[in-house]
Amino acid sequence: MEQGPQGYLASRLPYSAGPYHNVLALFFFHDFAYKEIAAIGKKERLMAQHTVGRTDTFRPFVSPSLHSVLILRLTCGLVALLGALISFFGTSWDIQWHVLLGRDRTLILPHEMMLAGIAIDGIVALAVIVTETIWSRRYQGIAQQAPLFAGLLAGPLGAYIVGYAALNAAIAFPLDTYWHTLYGIDVSIWAPFHIMIISGMALMAFGAVYMLASAAHLAMHLRKRRAKRSAYAGMIGAFAASLSLFTLLVAEGIGLENSVSLGFVSFNLFPVLSTLLLGCMLGGAVYALPGKWVATSIVGVSLFFVFIDQVAIPPALNWLMQIEQLTYRAGHSHSLPIVLVAVKWPLLSLVSAFLIDLCMQRARQRGWSERRLFIGIALAAFVGGVPLDLASPRAALSLVHGLGVLGTLLSIAIGCLGCVIGTTLGRNIGSTTRALER
Repeated sequence: MEQGPQGYLASRLPYSAGPYHNVLALFFFHDFAYKEIAAIGKKERLMAQHTVGRTDTFRPFVSPSLHSVLILRLTCGLVALLGALISFFGTSWDIQWHVLLGRDRTLILPHEMMLAGIAIDGIVALAVIVTETIWSRRYQGIAQQAPLFAGLLAGPLGAYIVGYAALNAAIAFPLDTYWHTLYGIDVSIWAPFHIMIISGMALMAFGAVYMLASAAHLAMHLRKRRAKRSAYAGMIGAFAASLSLFTLLVAEGIGLENSVSLGFVSFNLFPVLSTLLLGCMLGGAVYALPGKWVATSIVGVSLFFVFIDQVAIPPALNWLMQIEQLTYRAGHSHSLPIVLVAVKWPLLSLVSAFLIDLCMQRARQRGWSERRLFIGIALAAFVGGVPLDLASPRAALSLVHGLGVLGTLLSIAIGCLGCVIGTTLGRNIGSTTRALER
């Protein structure tokens, strides 16, 4: 049985030590302390020999915390947003280039910007998935926060969306070059592989929404207010980037030339495409994010991106044209002072966003049912289906005159269908982002 220093001294110190009692006590106390230290050192050596070659003994000291996962997802989500924005600005520049100068070689600077954004997002998605897969296999605490995909890979849902979208857009580039080799030059945005490229870049931004949503939930769990605010701000920017890229495709639907003929009647695609997009993106945002003016903020940020286009693209186009020693296409004797993306931007999307925010505020204040809120958001999205832009302010009247009564009614009916489908998708997006626990 082990004894303490007092018992040790009592057994070793003679009772008749007299005046030397304190000196002897100090001597025997140091002797006891030396033996105790030696015993502790022996135990530590035995433990060290027992744990040689075992890495799990030291894992609690080197295992990444949930804070590390939060930083990884937040940083990579914001970088994915940056890649999508680079692709958007490159695409806007490329549209201006094709209209005024025609098609040149594959690796011109606008295309390189688009490819740079795609490459950034592909690398980011791969980095998140590889890192979280390694962490989840080594550390049990991280495995609970990183859901498995196909039983092999770990990572947030947004990383897979970003990676798939980047791969989709990257594959479309050589296919588009081959398409032009076979069928010649076209400047239509609705060419098959143009749609594939732009939709892929839009989905990159959409994947960033989910990645930042998972970061926001981790931040709430860890009570990191600054990280949560950064994630929410990034989600608004990612929604705006995705909306902007999809709008490049939707805005092309304004005009009779892109109507669908059924033989006896024609209908226009813009109402259904616009309402589908607004119901999905803006509806999903107001369901997913807290705040009063979420949808309006998203459209406002999207218009800010268009403003950057307007400021940067005309001088950049003139600069690059001089370097490449190119001339304008027939019918264009000089550079346009305005960007085509800006003048063809659907203006009523801002009104639609304001009405969606108003519906959400009234629903919270007065306790609307889910059905009533759904109808309100769908009707607000329908307003954005009316064609109106700076390039053709009378586009709606021109469509009514060109399509006739039956074609106009058919376009409106299909637009209503787009409202319902888009708002349903938006509600599902909002519920999934709110329910993200990982």
